[in-house]
Amino acid sequence: MAEDFRPDDTAPPPVARRARARLTRRLADIVCLPASRISPQERWMTADVLDELLREAAPDLRAKVAARLAEQAEAPAGLLRRLALDGYEIAEPILRSSDALTDFDMMEIAAKGERRHRLALARREHVSETVAAALCKSGDPETILAVLRNPGARLAVQTADYLVREAAESETIAKILIKRPELRPIQAFVLFWATPHPLRRLILERFAASRTILQEAASDVFPLAARESDPDPVVAEALAYIDRRQRDRAAAEVSPYGSLEAVVERAGKIGFTDTLRAEACVLANIQRDLFNRIVDDFGGEPCAVLAKATGLSRYHLEDLIASSHGAEAVVRLEHASLVFDTLSTDKAQTVLRYWNWVIARGRD
Repeated sequence: MAEDFRPDDTAPPPVARRARARLTRRLADIVCLPASRISPQERWMTADVLDELLREAAPDLRAKVAARLAEQAEAPAGLLRRLALDGYEIAEPILRSSDALTDFDMMEIAAKGERRHRLALARREHVSETVAAALCKSGDPETILAVLRNPGARLAVQTADYLVREAAESETIAKILIKRPELRPIQAFVLFWATPHPLRRLILERFAASRTILQEAASDVFPLAARESDPDPVVAEALAYIDRRQRDRAAAEVSPYGSLEAVVERAGKIGFTDTLRAEACVLANIQRDLFNRIVDDFGGEPCAVLAKATGLSRYHLEDLIASSHGAEAVVRLEHASLVFDTLSTDKAQTVLRYWNWVIARGRD
């Protein structure tokens, strides 16, 4: 049996307390025995008695028991959980490294513990999707950042969705979230609208992917789908995302302006009236809400994406910016130009269609 340990008291406790301390140490010795020397039933029975003694034990004694249990892979669950919810100085070794803590234990600690408890869990070597979700749902920015900075933490899709909403209010969270491997393009492009200029460019650099592989795979599907008498709406939507063409050519043939360029040039002179907005979104083949968001955005990057995706020239990009941003157009055009000069047409179309996809489904 392991050697007894004593509290760090400078003076001996009263006789009654000495008996409690000694019995507590004895039971802790038993609970920490290896599986080869104690049955599960004996360990649980001893843990039940020890749990009662620890309720009123001195903090230093509880801390010593907690430190020993943190090293035991077969530590009794109930006793371990109670000590993990104790004061942080007592709970810390269990929170930091105990392999006996289950995900359910850690979810409870995330809900009931203090910030320091959550931070210790967030910094563990491995944090499961379930535990990461519980920690992030606390809403505490420091805990969220600890999870995001931990390469051993895993984020479920639902957690990433939640963090996108949180990141809209925190540039620090957004900056780290953008670099997480779990973040998907559709989530990143939703987050785009709430981020400052440098993070917008980072999102475009990382998530604006080419659709070449999809276009090659579907090359023979386009004529096949066109010949079907009863088109499959799901296939039609997928092909619309893959298609190299962005503009609605049929709409241009009946438009009184004849082209998207003519609409933009007119807007550059008088601003985007309701009529011009309606005409432009039809010609660009995007949702009206998306078009409004692009031209009314505080920065010029969305206008650059629209211009590049639809084949507009730099001259027309200037008209897009000038149409609704007045005196601030020079600054916005500077940011728009950085995107326009570095983003390919194919990647710009990917971004534009993701945005359209999100708005069409009411997800934003």
